[in-house]
Formats: sequence, C-alpha cells, structure tokens
Amino acid sequence: MSEDFSKLGFAKTYVYPALALFLIPIACLIFYEYVQSSFDQQFFEATVADLRSDPTIAPEDKAAAIEFLQSHRLSDMLVSSHPQDVAFRQAQDSEFLFYQLSVVWAIRISWACILAGIAAFVMTGIGVLISLQSQAMQYTSLLIGWMTLRIFCTLEVIAQGLLIFSLSFWIPAFFFDIYIVKLIIVFACIALGAIGVVIAAIFKRPDDDFVVQGEILTREMAPQLWYDLELLSGKMQTAPPDHVIAGIDDNFFVTQLPIKVQGKDEQIQTLTGRSLFVSLSLLKKLPGQEADAVLLHELAHFSGNDTLYSQRIAPLLARYDHFLQGLYEGGLSMPVFYFAVMFRALYEISLGSLSRQREFRADRLAAEGTSPHDMAHALLRITAYSQYRAELEKEFFDAEEVHQQVNLSERIDGGFLAYTSAFVDKHNVGDLASSHPFDSHPPLKQRLEAIGFSATPDAMRNALYDESIGTWFQKIEAATILERDQWTAYEEQFRQFHENILAYRYLPANESEQELVEKFFPPITHVAAKDRPVEFDYEKVTYEDWDRPIYYREIESMSFENEWGARLDLVVKRNGKNKTIKLPLSKKQNEQQELMGTLQNYYARAASAIAYQQSQNEPEPSIAATDTFSFDS
Repeated sequence: MSEDFSKLGFAKTYVYPALALFLIPIACLIFYEYVQSSFDQQFFEATVADLRSDPTIAPEDKAAAIEFLQSHRLSDMLVSSHPQDVAFRQAQDSEFLFYQLSVVWAIRISWACILAGIAAFVMTGIGVLISLQSQAMQYTSLLIGWMTLRIFCTLEVIAQGLLIFSLSFWIPAFFFDIYIVKLIIVFACIALGAIGVVIAAIFKRPDDDFVVQGEILTREMAPQLWYDLELLSGKMQTAPPDHVIAGIDDNFFVTQLPIKVQGKDEQIQTLTGRSLFVSLSLLKKLPGQEADAVLLHELAHFSGNDTLYSQRIAPLLARYDHFLQGLYEGGLSMPVFYFAVMFRALYEISLGSLSRQREFRADRLAAEGTSPHDMAHALLRITAYSQYRAELEKEFFDAEEVHQQVNLSERIDGGFLAYTSAFVDKHNVGDLASSHPFDSHPPLKQRLEAIGFSATPDAMRNALYDESIGTWFQKIEAATILERDQWTAYEEQFRQFHENILAYRYLPANESEQELVEKFFPPITHVAAKDRPVEFDYEKVTYEDWDRPIYYREIESMSFENEWGARLDLVVKRNGKNKTIKLPLSKKQNEQQELMGTLQNYYARAASAIAYQQSQNEPEPSIAATDTFSFDS
C-alpha cells in the first residue's frame, strides 16, 4: 500500500478518518443523555405533583421526600443496589423498567465504545513504537495487535450496530411518540449484515498464493552454480538455499514463504523452505563479481533471519488485509474500517523502516564480501535494466496497432548498452529503486552512499559500460534455451494481452479494428420475454419492439425491475433528452443473468473505448451516420 507519511498528509489521510470511530457512540451518548435527562425530569415533576396533591402525607414528610428526589434521579435508582432503590424497582411495571433500562444500557454501550476506542488508539501507538525496535518485536507486536484488534473491531461493530438499531426505535418514539416496525427491521438487518460480514472475514482464509514463472534449477541442471552458491553461503555464514528458481523477471529475491512455480509446461509445483529466485536475463548482464555481490546480498537475508520473519509476518498481513475488506463491505462498519486502516498504515511505517534496515545490512555484507564498487555497479546495472525494460514494455503497450510479434528480449539485448550511456543523463537515478515482490527498497542514492560509493554521473556511466556475458549465466546448462523459452512464452502472453486491451480502446474506424473488437465481443443473441431475441454487438443492442437499436454510448443508466414481470429499464439520451426504454426479460433466471451479463460487458467495453479516445484528444468517430448522440459516463 502507498502512503503519504508527511505529518499533515498522514493525519489527513488516516488519523482524521479514523476519528469517525467515535462518531456513532458520541452522537448516541448525546441523544440518550438527553432522553435520560428528560425522563428524570418528567419523573421528578410527576412524583412531586403527586406528593403535593396527596392530603394524607404530612408537610414535613413531603418536604423530605422532595429533597430526596432532588438528590436521587430516576436513572440512579434504576441501577443502584441500595435496598430502598431495589424495592422501588421491584414495585415498577416491567414495561416501564424495560424502556428506562434500555436507555441506561445505550449510554453504557456508548461510553464503552468511546473508552475502548481511546484505549485502542493508545495501544496502537505503543505497539507501533515497540515494533520499530527489531524484527522479533515487530512480529510479536503485530501478532498481538492483530489478535487484539480483530476482537476490538468485531465488538465495536456489534456495539455500534446495537446503538444504530436502538436509535431506529427511540428517535421516532421519543420525538413523535410512535415506533415504525419496518424501520426497526431495516436497521436490524443492516446491523446484522455488518456483524455477519465482519465475523466471516475473521475466519475466512485469504487467497495469498504466490506464483512465480520460472524453472527450478536442480543440481544436475546447474552443478557449478550450486557449488559456487554453497561457497558464497559459507562466506555469508548461512546454509545454502533449498531451491533455486530461474526466471526472466528484473529482480532477484529470497523467501521462506511457500511459492508456486509455474514452468514452461504450465505445471505448478509448490516449494517450501528457503528459495532463491535468480533472473537469467540479469545474470547474463552482470559481470562475475557484480553477480557475486547480488547473490551475497540475497543470502544475507537468510543469515539475518529476514526471510524467517517475512514468513511469519506475511500471513498476518494477508489476513489483516482480508479483514479490512470485510470491514469495508460491512457498510455500518465503515467507521471501524477507517480506524483499522490507520492501524495498518502505522505498521507500514514500521515495516518500511525495518525493511530498509535489512536492505542496508545486506548491501553492506555483500560489499564486504566483494567490494563496494562491485555492489554499487550491480545496483546501477539492475536499476538501469529494470528502467529500460519498463520503458520498452510501455512502448509496446501504448501502441495503437496489433503486434505481430513482441520482440522485447531482442530489443533489450540489442539496445541495453546504448541505453546505459544515456541512462544517467535521462533519469534522476538516485531516486529510482529496484523492484522486489516482498520488500520495499530504499532509493538507489541512499544505498550507494551507505556502501561508500560516490554516485557522480561519470562514475555511474563508467560502472554501466560492460557488454560481456556474465559468468553466472554460463554456469547454468542450457541457460540460453531456458531464457529463450521463457521470453517466447512471456512475449506471446504480452502480445495477446495487448490485443485484448486494444478491444477496449477501439471505436472501430476500419474493418481491421472492427474485426479485432469482434474477436473479443462477437455478435451474440440472447432470449428476452416470450423467447424473443435480443441481439448484441460491440456498439449496440437491438430488440424487435424498439423503433431503432440502442447504442451503448446513449445509455445513461440501467436498472433491473421486478414488478409486473422482470425487465430492464434503460435510460438513454437522445436529442438532449432522457428517455426510458424497457426490455422485458425471460422468466428463466439463467437467461436473465446471461442477457444482463452480456449487456454489462459490452456496455463497459464501449464506455472504456469512448473514455480512452477522449483522453487521447481524438474526435469520436460516428458509429451511425444519422446518430449524433453523446455518451455521458
């Protein structure tokens, strides 16, 4: 997650919304205190009037009774354990007691929510401060925080749900002397729905599988690589990895989390234990000592138990993020959601801080195992490679025509050296950071300075100028074939994805563009009421009862109606005026869903294409010569 952690930015983004946690309890406290005060006053006045009008009571007894009532409110007597107050309660009507005590308990619940919220704010702050001390303290603090917070949030949602439910009765009853059964039922359903969603989110297991594209390098496939890895592991005083995966991503990483490796045969194999991912494409670019430095950096994460704590913390964060989604979807739980988001954001500060400390430590150990120049040069080369690859991918992605071939690897290999000569001048290199699937890396300038490398433009240019094939790449038998096969598969996936994206960009102006759009959004016919056909294509929907088709660009809104038979009401804009056109639906639910699903998909494609073309400042092509209707999304 991305945060603005400046003092004012963090407060505006997280702290201020989190204060919404107190909105419902404080509002309820004010209301119920007012109700209770009114009841106390009414009881006092009625009782005093009865005393004064009773001729059988002596004046001095009346005075004593009135003085007692002035110092003993009704609300106090309802909760007091004094025998006289207990006797008073026992003498009251059960319905009277129920209503009075419901107000008392509403006030108590409001106070409990407020005080618990304050305690949660304090405990969150203390927990984050503790978590900054070490990885062990971070894990312990996050574990306790997660266990405590989910209980707090769940109880807070239940309590605030009860308060909202009680208001649905008491506001009409107190101000208008009525109660509305439907209103009470609606708010009861809202409260129960929020509670149910939140409780379900606690126990539902999140889908946190991590899938890696690559090939598992066995010792038979790369004996020299494994031998040298063991030597480097000994230098770093850690055990070698259990698995090595070779891919074409623009990074290296280690992990102890279970990962699913998908090879060229599309089969997925799950690996557990300590895994090292190496980039074949980067190993080919990195000279021997630079590759040593990068691999030592990754092995340092094993020696520092970084991957062990990541293995423990990652499931906690996944479950917490899943719990956040439940709070968000609960509706009534939104105030609690904002508080929980603040808790997550505060821990992101801790996670980011220790993550950067881990990276600095790994850089330092790698520089000590090779040299600061080797480590610095490797960081520069990897950053330049990632930037170049990203720029080329963006160029391919932004193209407005179908690619017959995406020769990304060929472009990288052929142009990387020339790119590096201008890389330092084109970019603010110090602000760039290398990519990583698990950790956030400090900016490059900070990492270079931390290992004592003077990051002058000339020094960076000299570091990047090398076109030899890396020695570690040559330690992998059939490395060239492995890399080529993975690039071939990746480039074809990229080409197909780009082709699909074009279908969401085009408002077809020629046959080839129309052919591409229809490849993904072909003409299709569904069944409406009485088995009558409804025809869809990429630009319009046609029904025989309409005087002309409805173009998706005309549709202002759609709604499903179920009175007097199921139908869709389509509000379209023609000649500057809105008009509702009805589409009666089949009685069969599966046919209804198929028709509405197609309409939503085809409409979304047209809306996306119109928005894209408008963003490109291109005039919208006319779909039909007689139609000049505009689409307002």
